[in-house]
Amino acid sequence: MITSALQVSGLIHYGYRSSSKPKLVLLDRDGVVNQDVGSPGVICKSQFELTPNAGKAIGKLKRTFNCPVVLITNQSCVGKGLLTLSGLEEIHNHMQSLLLQEDSCAKIDQIYVCTSVREWDVRKKPNPGMIIEACTDWGIDIKSGFDMDSLIFIGDSLTDMQAAKRSGVHNRILVETGYGFDLMGKTKANSVFEIVDKPFFSSKPAACNELIEVAPFFYAENLEKAVEWIVQG
Repeated sequence: MITSALQVSGLIHYGYRSSSKPKLVLLDRDGVVNQDVGSPGVICKSQFELTPNAGKAIGKLKRTFNCPVVLITNQSCVGKGLLTLSGLEEIHNHMQSLLLQEDSCAKIDQIYVCTSVREWDVRKKPNPGMIIEACTDWGIDIKSGFDMDSLIFIGDSLTDMQAAKRSGVHNRILVETGYGFDLMGKTKANSVFEIVDKPFFSSKPAACNELIEVAPFFYAENLEKAVEWIVQG
């Protein structure tokens, strides 16, 4: 079922604890920060367009929690020879410029990229390598699990949710933008933040059954709406 997060007591059971200040927020790129353009992805900066109020959302996160915000992104277009590393850097510089135009605090602290075309590459989502790397870089204690409730991952795809779960991130947010809407059987996110639990899938045969393995997770319209809820706690 989909349950309003505001109606659920003891949200720590679902992974989110409103009293816990985020120590690290991890974002997928395509479909979350920018509009997804389909395969093979953004290969020139003219294709790069932010999702609604993405810069304002990231700026709000930074001002409210003073925590690092990083990108975790697969960019196999580089591994396929469709884009050079310098071209990818140009796109990311353009992205950062667009974000800062919206909000002067919307700085991405670090970008983790996997350019490999090998599905078994440990850094390539749905594998957890990049998330583990980011946690190590930003002082998150993965081994003890003590810090895992202070992590938030926001993505739009099955591989995003799988990578987050496999790395131990409890607070997984799927957004409707990008692939999220289709994965959820064309179910629109409500204006109130939602928790998707396993029973939801029995009533939504069009939804991606593979999402069951990463449930429960949160479902929001887009990055802006997800951040609004996180800030409200």
